[in-house]
Amino acid sequence: MTAHVFCGPTLSRAEVLAELPAAVVHRPIRHGDALRLDVGPGDLVLIIDGVFHQSASVRHKEILVLIAAGAIVVGCSSMGALRAAELDVYGMVGVGEIYRMYKEGVTDADADVAVTHTEGAEVEQLSVAMVDLESQLLDAQRAGAVDDTERTAIAAVLRNVHYTERRPRHLGVLDAPGMAAFRSWLAANPDARGAKRRDALAALRLAAQGAFVPAEPGTWLEEEWRTEYLAGWQDRHAGTDHDGRHISLLAQSQYRQIFDADYPRRWRDLVLTWIGDAAADSGLRLEDLTTEQRRHWLTAAEDSSLDEAEAMARILVRSAGSGAVLPGRDLPPAEPDAAVLEGVARAFAVNDRAATHGVSVHQLDDSAVREFLRQLWRLDEAPEEACDAAARDRGFRSFEGAVGVCRQFILAELGEGLWRHLGEAPVAG
Repeated sequence: MTAHVFCGPTLSRAEVLAELPAAVVHRPIRHGDALRLDVGPGDLVLIIDGVFHQSASVRHKEILVLIAAGAIVVGCSSMGALRAAELDVYGMVGVGEIYRMYKEGVTDADADVAVTHTEGAEVEQLSVAMVDLESQLLDAQRAGAVDDTERTAIAAVLRNVHYTERRPRHLGVLDAPGMAAFRSWLAANPDARGAKRRDALAALRLAAQGAFVPAEPGTWLEEEWRTEYLAGWQDRHAGTDHDGRHISLLAQSQYRQIFDADYPRRWRDLVLTWIGDAAADSGLRLEDLTTEQRRHWLTAAEDSSLDEAEAMARILVRSAGSGAVLPGRDLPPAEPDAAVLEGVARAFAVNDRAATHGVSVHQLDDSAVREFLRQLWRLDEAPEEACDAAARDRGFRSFEGAVGVCRQFILAELGEGLWRHLGEAPVAG
């Protein structure tokens, strides 16, 4: 079993490992992070913290992907508590006081758990969450530092402060009955960090005890819950780590689209298999298309020479182009291709090195990329319509679309000349 923990700043990496030494500790979760995980039955994913302002937050269906794979997904304290309250009916496990607050409707405000913090290896908290302040107020009341009336008054004042401004130094200028006593109590009790930390430690200790078990398969798994959006997210974020770099499924697919000589045949087989008899059953015939419609998808030579069956097949294949692969269809091999991973990793490494010299793939002249593709695909002096047809036979919408994708790989192919120009040795693959 592998335990993945997304946290910061509720707990530090060291605090997590003190409770769960074998855990794989990740930064606060954001959109795409869940899809990068390689998890299966029995693996544990504990979500404590997550981002939502500077980056898209983790989507609900990303978590469902983990549950569908058999992983135990637990949430507490912050983003984890929010998602657990929303997804416990699908098998996510909620832990702690804050999860119960959201589940029972005591609060429904995301801002109650929100804080500002730094980025980096160790996340430093800059503001204080409302749930922690209210927890500290309760502790201060139990200790006799404030009474119930004062606690309620202070909480009301704090709730009128935007979450980004609930910083320790700002608390010094707020006025409410008992506020001075509360500040004094906080200064004397620096370890009283509130409910978020307590809930996170409780979840880690339960995990260490093996208290979490996989959820029973839900009936939702038998329904059509996967969408094209989810397929797109998986393409962009799922993938394989190679030489210390994450290579997404999309990057792998795009590399094949550009460089695999057999890609047009495999794309054609996939599209025609996917469409099946639907086109024939629809009654669509070549003679129903206008000359303009045919010539959008066929070259002049094709339009004048192909029989109806082949002409219709090419039109169907070329009109299905999506820039990658069809939603929910797995054109690449099930197992990562080592040559493809090496090619993508080398291309991205060259791009990174070039960027240090002020060279960006986005600044490349289109004509250079177009000429490279023409040579690679043996189009030579072929007319523009033939270039579009060749790109569409590889799943692109146009030759321009292929040029845009090719940019991310071309510096590695032109590496020798580029690095001689920059006075550097080429980046090794």
